[in-house]
Amino acid sequence: MHFIFVVSFVILAYSVLDTRGWHPNCTYPEDDGPCRARIPSYFFDNETQLCKEFMYGGCEGNANNFETLELCKQTCEGNTRIIGRVFNHSNMHNLRQCFRNYGIFYT
Repeated sequence: MHFIFVVSFVILAYSVLDTRGWHPNCTYPEDDGPCRARIPSYFFDNETQLCKEFMYGGCEGNANNFETLELCKQTCEGNTRIIGRVFNHSNMHNLRQCFRNYGIFYT
């Protein structure tokens, strides 16, 4: 029962994305990784819908990591539109907390 609920919620959460021109790398949160190289890089911020600079550690992290501002803008800006807030996997351990922090909106 719990598994079916979680799967249904994941499907519902992803349904709030407008996927026309959508690039999956643009949806990951900023992640500098565990290393300490401090390489100037860019990521797409889903809250502001803009590319922003951050310091990449040089290893791991995620795919929302672009070498240039131009590449980030070309890939993400104007191509990703969040209609509602979508939960992330870090909240899966506590679904009650997840529901308190995130709402799903329909348009």
